[in-house]
Amino acid sequence: MSSEKELKLYFVRHGETQYNIEKRMQGFCDSPLTERGIAQAKSVGMGLDDIEFTAVYTSESQRVIDTAKYAVGHRNLPTMTDPRLKEMNFGVLESLVESEITERYGNILEQLFTLNDLNMSAPEGESYSQLYTRTTSVVKEIIDKHKNDGGNILVFSHGVTIGNYLMQLTKMSDYPHHDNCSVSVIKYDNGEFSVETIADTSFRDRYQ
Repeated sequence: MSSEKELKLYFVRHGETQYNIEKRMQGFCDSPLTERGIAQAKSVGMGLDDIEFTAVYTSESQRVIDTAKYAVGHRNLPTMTDPRLKEMNFGVLESLVESEITERYGNILEQLFTLNDLNMSAPEGESYSQLYTRTTSVVKEIIDKHKNDGGNILVFSHGVTIGNYLMQLTKMSDYPHHDNCSVSVIKYDNGEFSVETIADTSFRDRYQ
């Protein structure tokens, strides 16, 4: 008889950043949380306050580490950072605004975000397939570590990373847009995944 118990992963996108406001491509590059982003992080933490968590995992990007710090707040939880939870690597497009990208690389954004080819990537960047592979590997490790105890795990990451993982896990035709500090919940039970919530902003909005 299996000793595994039900496990829920709460994926949270980071709060609003300076590059989000400036509409710059922000993958591996980083920018600080805005005041609004800090408020979002604190709000989503309060929205999740009645849920008991046993551990926290974050991307190693500072915007995500800071989001987790503000959201976790007073809770004394073991926190691990992992580079595999980082955002998609946009290669040569990193930190550029749309007009700069169009001027230099034509309609590459349309090609990249129509999702006709999951092996498509920006020059020197990462494909959706590669992103899914690394996200899957860290999720598997998290599950293997916690499945015998069960419970709830907080995972702080990025919009495309979370959306792409959900899209390929559930065979959706497109990945769902994730607002800053939205929450997606995945349940793992006896080897089976089920998605309970996708890009839910109610936890964040309850205390804004």
